[in-house]
Amino acid sequence: MGQCCCSPCKRLLPSSVIEFSGSGVNADAISNEESLLENNIPQVHSINPEMSAPSIRVANDLRNEVVGYGLALTDVSVEQDSCYWEWRIRTGDNPTATVMVGVSNRRNSKFYEILASSSVPPEQHGTKFMCTASDLKDGDVIGIVVQQSELPMIQLWVNGELEDGLQVTRFRGTVYPSIYLPQQGSNNVSASFLYREEQFVHGPPAPQFHPLIAGRSLV
Repeated sequence: MGQCCCSPCKRLLPSSVIEFSGSGVNADAISNEESLLENNIPQVHSINPEMSAPSIRVANDLRNEVVGYGLALTDVSVEQDSCYWEWRIRTGDNPTATVMVGVSNRRNSKFYEILASSSVPPEQHGTKFMCTASDLKDGDVIGIVVQQSELPMIQLWVNGELEDGLQVTRFRGTVYPSIYLPQQGSNNVSASFLYREEQFVHGPPAPQFHPLIAGRSLV
């Protein structure tokens, strides 16, 4: 189901969060992350319109649902070594839907202005660390598993099942959970960003994959 669109690049991580020493991870970062989870500090994230394509619209009061077409980024960067989130897909007037999910680097309006007048296909606008999931039915849930100290760094699970071949070997720079909704055949297709444990439909495949935590909370 689908294909992957990525390049084998070395991950550059903030030294205050993750340190690679063999397979080791900064103990303070892990301790802070576990403390936040244990204390149930609420995490509130949303779609970031300023980093998303102008053809993307935030569709609800919670600001976690997107409609339209193009690339949409959330407002929380991926700083944990291991984390997990989900996208719930609504196919609208279509029997099935195709989307791309994964992570993307920070974008701005100038990025979209330049690409709008270029010959780069729209589906390649900031999607090199994303994979294509196709033939999705209404209500299907895509789980994104990230493990920055192991390869592949990103794996996709659809409705709780690992999808062979839907993975990103490496990503680099500061990245944000992202989704791409294609323009063609996307009548009323929407996607909801699920990032808290109580929101998850299926949940992570292993206990080390925690919900997303804002980077400033990890310091």
